Amino acid sequence: MKEKVIVKGKIGLNARPASMFLRLSVKFKSDVMLIKDGNFYNGKSILSILSMGAVNGDEIEIEVLGEDEEEAIKKLVEFFESDLEERYTI
Repeated sequence: MKEKVIVKGKIGLNARPASMFLRLSVKFKSDVMLIKDGNFYNGKSILSILSMGAVNGDEIEIEVLGEDEEEAIKKLVEFFESDLEERYTI
């Protein structure tokens, strides 16, 4: 399954929201990949997520493959539909 999302919030997908995404993605048995500018990033690796360099307004695609892919894609898209800055800053 694939879904396109837009990164929201001034902070983009920096360390804090990346770690929150990671905590969410590892709850699923399915493989999670993030695709940005034709490059693939492991959605279950903090270094891979951070190396993507996703900032506010970037379009990325979430690709999920596995036994719980429907639930996973739904929750991961919901993550990006929220304002990352609002949800994950102290």
